[in-house]
Amino acid sequence: MTRLLPVRENFLLRPIFKGCSSITSQDLDKVFQLYDKDGNNIIEEEELDGFVKDLMDLVRKDYDNEDLQQFKRSLLNGCDINRDKKLSKPELKMVLLALSQAADS
Repeated sequence: MTRLLPVRENFLLRPIFKGCSSITSQDLDKVFQLYDKDGNNIIEEEELDGFVKDLMDLVRKDYDNEDLQQFKRSLLNGCDINRDKKLSKPELKMVLLALSQAADS
């Protein structure tokens, strides 16, 4: 199974991301710093795997590695503007805004 970064708390489960129409700069910075473990201003490789796992935890409880990889591909297809298979802060913001709007529906 893909190595996943252990995240102490799934920050994405906090009420801040449910039903809000905008994400503050502080919210975005907190989430970005949580997943950008090496501080290079990009969420990549194992960091991205940890983020995808936390996102998957929001929508499904029973999933396997193939589900994670498919979800990761879908996420990158929709939000990875420059197609580098990494998430920048603006790309992460798109994901979080979509997540908050989906939770509102």
